[in-house]
Amino acid sequence: MIIKAICFDADGVVVYPQMQFSKYLQQEHNIVPEMTRNFFGGIFNNCLVGKANLSEILPAFLQDWKWKGSVEEFIATWLERDDVVDPRLMNKIQSLRQKGIICCLATSQERNRANYMKTEMGFEDAFDYLFFSCEIGWQKPNPAYYQYIETELAIQKDSILFWDDSEKNVKAALEFGWSAERYIGFGEFEETMKKYSVIECA
Repeated sequence: MIIKAICFDADGVVVYPQMQFSKYLQQEHNIVPEMTRNFFGGIFNNCLVGKANLSEILPAFLQDWKWKGSVEEFIATWLERDDVVDPRLMNKIQSLRQKGIICCLATSQERNRANYMKTEMGFEDAFDYLFFSCEIGWQKPNPAYYQYIETELAIQKDSILFWDDSEKNVKAALEFGWSAERYIGFGEFEETMKKYSVIECA
């Protein structure tokens, strides 16, 4: 099959390694994952689909976590600490784009980080499309998320390749009819890409 568009997840794929902010919170502020699990597994999901504002829901949690700074400082530190882009993959993406492959960022993000990725991380220039869950109103693995992307790209299912580090997201993409691969590391990515025809898509 000939691939015309490739969708890349952010955290765990383009942003790699991930969870730098979580490690920082634990090491510098004794805020361990067990303390933040209810937040990230609960109301934070409303932020990821644009139904809640991070700066409005954080204060109560920061008080429980005994964070000594402001809400703005927490968010700013979060954005900066998790700004860890894999230059090898980014270079590969630019090479694919030069060959005529449409390269997209397909990621679940709240609005602060989505805007940071667009500007500070340079993703607005690095990708042809940016598909942020907070702007779409759906997130992976909901089929509505994949349908939105497919409609925007106006490309047939069998010409779209999806890369994600989450098995459930990869499975959902496969069930939707896309080609999909689980991202483990850059070496495995390069090896797996050899089975796809992409160079012909000029």
